[in-house]
Amino acid sequence: MAFHKVIGIDLGTTYSAVSVWDNDKQEIVVIPSATGTNTVPSVVGLDPEEKVIVGAQAQNNLIMDAANTVIEVKREMGEYARQPNAQTGDPGDPKRIRFRGRDYLPQEISAFILMELKQQAEHYLGEPIHDAVITVPAYFKEPQKGATSDAAAMARLNLKRLLNEPTAAAVCFGADKVRDGRKHVYAVYDLGGGTFDVSIIEVSEGNVSVVGTGGNSRLGGGDFDDRITGHVLEQIKAKHGVDLSQDPMIWARIKREAEMRKRELSSATAAMLNLPFLTPQLSVNIPITRATFESRIDDLLKKSLVCLDEAIESAYKSNGIKREEIEQVLLVGGSTRIKCIRKLLADHMGMEEKDVRSDINPDEVVSRGAAIVAREYNPSESYEGKEVVIDMAATPGISTQTVQSGLVLQDVTSHTLGVLEGQSNFIPIIPKESRLPAQQTQGGFENSGRAKEIPVMIFQGEDPHAFNNTLIGKLPLILPEARERGYYKFEITFALNNDGLLSVAVKEINLQQIWEAQIQCNVRATKEQIDSSALHLKEVMASGEPKDNGAAAASNLPKPPAAGTLPRPPAPPRPTTASPPATPTPAAAPAVPEIPVPPADTPEQFKSIARRSFKLASQLPASEKREKLLAAYTKFVNAVQAKSPEVEELGDTLDDTYVECK
Repeated sequence: MAFHKVIGIDLGTTYSAVSVWDNDKQEIVVIPSATGTNTVPSVVGLDPEEKVIVGAQAQNNLIMDAANTVIEVKREMGEYARQPNAQTGDPGDPKRIRFRGRDYLPQEISAFILMELKQQAEHYLGEPIHDAVITVPAYFKEPQKGATSDAAAMARLNLKRLLNEPTAAAVCFGADKVRDGRKHVYAVYDLGGGTFDVSIIEVSEGNVSVVGTGGNSRLGGGDFDDRITGHVLEQIKAKHGVDLSQDPMIWARIKREAEMRKRELSSATAAMLNLPFLTPQLSVNIPITRATFESRIDDLLKKSLVCLDEAIESAYKSNGIKREEIEQVLLVGGSTRIKCIRKLLADHMGMEEKDVRSDINPDEVVSRGAAIVAREYNPSESYEGKEVVIDMAATPGISTQTVQSGLVLQDVTSHTLGVLEGQSNFIPIIPKESRLPAQQTQGGFENSGRAKEIPVMIFQGEDPHAFNNTLIGKLPLILPEARERGYYKFEITFALNNDGLLSVAVKEINLQQIWEAQIQCNVRATKEQIDSSALHLKEVMASGEPKDNGAAAASNLPKPPAAGTLPRPPAPPRPTTASPPATPTPAAAPAVPEIPVPPADTPEQFKSIARRSFKLASQLPASEKREKLLAAYTKFVNAVQAKSPEVEELGDTLDDTYVECK
């Protein structure tokens, strides 16, 4: 058995990854995608045959087929289009996403991504995969975690555990290897493509516990791309007098370029956004410096520090952990590559930069940690099939510690859970930061009047006013008869499992009757809906194989061309310098003036266009187009050398001329 057949999945907002434990090499392997990358864009689209595709191919369709391309679906998980209203009894309406001409639940779109990762793993391992540990942000509420569980079932994956992302990251960074008998405290700063998550982790020998959480489900790299996009559109409006900000296709195109240039700015101090033919009349090159980019996102980064402080305060209130006890900050998520972040965090935490760790690839660290935790679970024979018990002694090359490490992972609930009492009071039952699994019972409840049915309204949040929190479910109590106020006495028990999913039991003291339910709010899918969706998703998902491999399909394919019938590539241009003649050399033609190289003190925003214009002018044959470009380039160079105030105007002219001549 080369690989442990329970995979670890980081289901990300903008990029996802899947990893597996290699028993032979005793290490984690990040499974590459079909395009050879270790991450897969969390983008869902359609191929030319109207089949669903996931990843880079779908991402490439974003500009031309935005209506059938879904991005950042993780932000919509467990969300409502119309919020439930406990006062009127309105259960609310779950958010849906228009795709392929029909409405999909967000968990169905997420299931497409999970199916792609499952197929990726099966192709790599060469055998079926049925089981996974899937990570979620620590701040996810019960509806969001439940929707992720639904997505796994729709993708026909047995969900072994919903693991908090910071816990997975801490395990990957080696926090689980502590053997010095002391407790250690870390902050996990997870800034991904669409969400921000921060947790305080307490580690001791054999134990990794989340003790404080914070986050923002609407903060991430996509927001940084939007800031660059807005900057570019401002520049276009200022220089060319046209406002393109309301065109969604142009916005999407600039944002795609912005993401690539943002990555450049992690290692370079400046980048150029090349945007030819944004409109039939307009092609632009917009420079952006790292300093400009960082100033544009400064307020967003400060929001992340507020969340970090909230997590530290939460850890202090629940476990007495002080700010100065935090030894290191562990960086997770591709957006932590932004150059200023390490210094920002070091200054904020009063640390040295070396204690803000980024020594593991931030795009892979969560899926790697999930795969390490996945070793704790036995694989299954099939979806919803029985477990296959691994006989460690009979399996050569596998250490007993591979699956049974004895590691205890203790996540916490990121929000208080309670019930409505009276008109609007929120009565907490399981407090925020309670370690999972958790169970609490509270009595003292009674009927408020004559009614045969009493709805127990269950909320999640921190506000003392119940209706300002999130309604996550309702448990109706059907009583034998309507009696006066206070006749019926109740106690309520909440139980959270390791995945943070809630079960509720209500006991009537006099009757000794118990009502129980696995709480399922209206954004969740029923078992029937999950099974129906699974069939539909499998039917419409592209398999990577041709639809018809038979002779009929083969007969319609083009035949190899006969020799000499296809166009051939043009011959390369002949050298411009003639071979030495055998006869006496004629008089030389007048020398062509040498084109001056761009001056060293060319302004930063024009360095790229100056270099490209110099190169193009050197390559173009003698023509009116070359003379026009050369004239614009020479004027610009002379202005730079003379430090003329016309440099900026001539630089813009050179930019336009270059696009025209190219």
